[in-house]
Amino acid sequence: MSPFDPTASGFVKLVSFEFPGGVAVYEYANDAIVDGNPDFLRINAYLSKDGDFVTIWRGLLEPLLAESRLGFVDLPADFDFHRNYREELFRGYIESQEAAGHVIKALRLDSVPLQALSSKSDGKLRCDMIERRR
Repeated sequence: MSPFDPTASGFVKLVSFEFPGGVAVYEYANDAIVDGNPDFLRINAYLSKDGDFVTIWRGLLEPLLAESRLGFVDLPADFDFHRNYREELFRGYIESQEAAGHVIKALRLDSVPLQALSSKSDGKLRCDMIERRR
């Protein structure tokens, strides 16, 4: 069995972003816009890999950085970007490419379109679909 390589399962490694401790981060390459450069306002599927330990989530790459990139946005006092824009899909060990194939197929990552957060001049938070560029 070959070891799990996220790039062989439809993910692209982010070139200038990793989690503390050197944990590699990948974005699901479901569109040509996903090119390995992190977009902190894009809502997509992401994967982090530390050895064989893998976390896959749908939402923002890093909610705190997304909030800071938006600048002033009119939000309710109890609004939490992490709670509202991050859904953990899988957390565990994936040791082989074969096992990864089963996990990723079960998650149906292609079933949700790409979206992005933005803010207009009125200060309202927007979430829009990104038009596919395949």
